[in-house]
Amino acid sequence: AGFKGRREDFRLVTGQGKYTSDWSLPKQAYGFFLRSDRPHAKILSVDTAAAKAAPGVVAILTGADTADIAALPQLLAIPGRDGAKIIPTGRDVLAVDRVRFVGQGIAFVVADTLDQAMDAAEMIEIEFEDLGFVVDGEEALADGAVQLYDTIPNNQVYDFGYGNEASAEAAFQKADHVTSIVLDAPRIAGNPMEPKATVASYDPTKKQYDVYMPTQGITLVRGGLAGALGVEEDQVKVHAWDVGGGFGVRSEAYAEYPVVMRAAQVAGRPVKWVS
Repeated sequence: AGFKGRREDFRLVTGQGKYTSDWSLPKQAYGFFLRSDRPHAKILSVDTAAAKAAPGVVAILTGADTADIAALPQLLAIPGRDGAKIIPTGRDVLAVDRVRFVGQGIAFVVADTLDQAMDAAEMIEIEFEDLGFVVDGEEALADGAVQLYDTIPNNQVYDFGYGNEASAEAAFQKADHVTSIVLDAPRIAGNPMEPKATVASYDPTKKQYDVYMPTQGITLVRGGLAGALGVEEDQVKVHAWDVGGGFGVRSEAYAEYPVVMRAAQVAGRPVKWVS
């Protein structure tokens, strides 16, 4: 009774919060993603031999080690023009034979320290065959444009229609004057102050993962992670304490999370990754 205002601020602004990177588990190792430096290319080979022999390295995962991890669910379900649904692209959690954007994960290096993981990542040798690319939406839709997915003609996954097209066209026909304008909607993204991060551990006797992460939708993210790894939902326990921003992007299971979980299972010890 008599409570006014926000209760959590003092604890958080005085450094007493517990965000994902504040979690540390006994014997934890540290992970680092090696990411693509090109927008579109075939991966001809990934040589991790030198990196695996580097100081402190515990494990290295590549696309071959994570190819069995299922594509994460496509959450956008709004019907498009004539009721058509978005065409799911699927996505390898680590690129298997092709990269399709700058920054796509190719390998995940786990080591005793973060510096050791980063140093070892620089020793991984990748042979690419560059493929064509476009960076403009209209160029990508044009006939003859480079195709990002063989299953998606003209690179168009979705066509959104709203309202009554016939009525609108009839109104235009009757209008005394019609003005045409092309509007360019730039890409926007929720961008919380706390980056994507997770600490994952695996208990082989219980066959259970414990995952510490910033999320505003524990049941959604748990379902996504369990589905990706092919386990039951009660085998994934998600811990979410303080979350440094939400903005609608914290309920999804992102590609990095099941990779960190698999790495903890392979390494036999907890793994921490902070973007």
